[in-house]
Amino acid sequence: MSNDHHSHNQRRSYDRASQGDRNAQGGPRQNRGPRPGGKPYGNRDGKPGGFRGGKPSGPRKDGKPYGSRDGKPGGFRKDDRGPRKDSGFRKDGPRDGKPFEKRRFDDERPRGPRKDFKDRDGKPSGDRAPRGDFASRDGKPGGFRKDDRGPRRDFREQSHPREVFVDGKLMAAPDQDAPRHRDDRGGPRRGQETGVKAHKATTARQLALAALHQMRGRDAFAQDIIAKTIDTSRISREERAFATRLVLGVASTRGTLEEIVTSCMDSPDDAAPAVRDALCLSTYEIVFLQKSPHAAVDQGVELVKSVAPRAGGLANAVLRRVVRAKEDFPFGDPRTDIAAYARLHGFPVWLAKRLIVELGPQSARDFMVASNEPAPVFVAVNAVKATDDEVVAVLADAHGEPKPVEVNGRAVPGCYRVCSGVPLLDGRVRRMFSQGLLLVSDATSQAIASLVVGEDAPASFLEVGAGRATKTILDQSLAYRRFGAQIPDYVTVDVHAFKTKLLQERAEQYGIQVAEPFIGDATDLNALVGERTFDRVFIDSPCTGLGTLRRHADIRWRLRPETIEESAELDARLLASAAPHVAPGGILAYATCTITHEENADAVEAFLATEAGAAFEVVPYDNSDLGIESPFFSVSLVPGGPDAHFLALLRKKA
Repeated sequence: MSNDHHSHNQRRSYDRASQGDRNAQGGPRQNRGPRPGGKPYGNRDGKPGGFRGGKPSGPRKDGKPYGSRDGKPGGFRKDDRGPRKDSGFRKDGPRDGKPFEKRRFDDERPRGPRKDFKDRDGKPSGDRAPRGDFASRDGKPGGFRKDDRGPRRDFREQSHPREVFVDGKLMAAPDQDAPRHRDDRGGPRRGQETGVKAHKATTARQLALAALHQMRGRDAFAQDIIAKTIDTSRISREERAFATRLVLGVASTRGTLEEIVTSCMDSPDDAAPAVRDALCLSTYEIVFLQKSPHAAVDQGVELVKSVAPRAGGLANAVLRRVVRAKEDFPFGDPRTDIAAYARLHGFPVWLAKRLIVELGPQSARDFMVASNEPAPVFVAVNAVKATDDEVVAVLADAHGEPKPVEVNGRAVPGCYRVCSGVPLLDGRVRRMFSQGLLLVSDATSQAIASLVVGEDAPASFLEVGAGRATKTILDQSLAYRRFGAQIPDYVTVDVHAFKTKLLQERAEQYGIQVAEPFIGDATDLNALVGERTFDRVFIDSPCTGLGTLRRHADIRWRLRPETIEESAELDARLLASAAPHVAPGGILAYATCTITHEENADAVEAFLATEAGAAFEVVPYDNSDLGIESPFFSVSLVPGGPDAHFLALLRKKA
């Protein structure tokens, strides 16, 4: 860049500065008397100058002309950013022998708006007065920060945390939800002693709160949100596990937590949804996880402040009441009070009553206790691509402690239980997932797949309600393991196009053969497959899913009493639609992951009583080694065991 251009910038800067002084004084600058020392007033290069702030700066104490520290003229910077920092005396005296003055004499400048600078809309602005074009959301002026970094943030409550993209994946950014202090630039705040660290909610809790916000705002399922936020976060395995536990725990006991929080608030309707999410999370820790009250309250206050900075006092008061209320929880005798019994286990009252009727008091209690525990982790080896030995060796090296699994006393081929979900995050194990050698699936689901495929190789197979292909992979893997080849004519049906697309992607990943994936309503199979018949027709019923509450925490609070009846009616239509497509001598398999009689045994018996069902007979589930003789395969949910499922095998008469 040429020297002429630099000179032009200097002249332009000087002209603006001079114009500002003339505007402030109402006319051209004038000398107000002789300069101390007898020298005329002027700037460093000899041109006429004037006073800064109405007072002369005076000669330098060392008698040298004003200039930079290296002796070169100071003047204005080339980039037109105003005079140099060291161009005069510092108000409180020289430093290290090199005097320099304060940039702006705030004590000598009027506090009103400056007349020489204007906003974009032409209105006058100033350093201390608020700008006319900046205002907070509630209409009050925002103003400038003292360090002139722009308008202050609006600190109103935020309903949802912001989201960021990390490695192409959408993630919540809970650390950025809390508004930053004006001096929060890596050092302590004004008035804060150096070395004193500000309190802050842990990252695991912030991620859990962000997931709860998204679940509420999007009406989404917990597992889907966990997969997009917590599972993709860059935190330790232990923190991810704790955050997941918090999200699933709050989701599974949501109604009870809301009841407790509401009872501990003077004006429950005044709390924003984001604040209630934070209060529920901390209440879950206090009531159900038995966390230290002091730590839970402290962390709860910080969580609330991260979404509503002014609500810290409210959070402290409410959570202290929760701690006191915990002494009387579940607010009644659970032996005689059904509402207290339901609260104790975090269940809706109507569902607790239903479980007692369906299962009996002791089995209902075991079911509810198990539903609130972390689900055990089971994996299935894909025999199409790998052997059990090579997969088990990798799991053992990753400290997964793999163990073969039995369900109802019968070994499940290719099924192994691992000690926790942490070994699945090992790089070698994750590669097996990505290569289609291994998949996560409950042990009872794998046992059902083994029974559905059967001991004789079917030539054709129709899967109704195929979903995301988990059962499809299990079926074909077992066929390959048992018969040395996959089922050649394997057809799937699902009502959702996005699930069918995912099925095709996963089938390719796992090397699974799917002859035809149909998208449509399975209650009218004639419209999809015509008059075709199959050796096996497998209905994976879209039931209420009560047997999988540990993995799908949202279900219990989404269900309504009428939902069970609606599900049973759908099951009847599916059975009636599938019956004509079973070849003579073939098997119609009907499976659910729930425990209600209405969706299970009652549904099958109602079907057998119809004209279409009269052509079928029950294939009894026989496990005489354990003395189990039942018309149907059924697994109850107990602490430490696999999920509860039901399976009926019906053979079409020749």
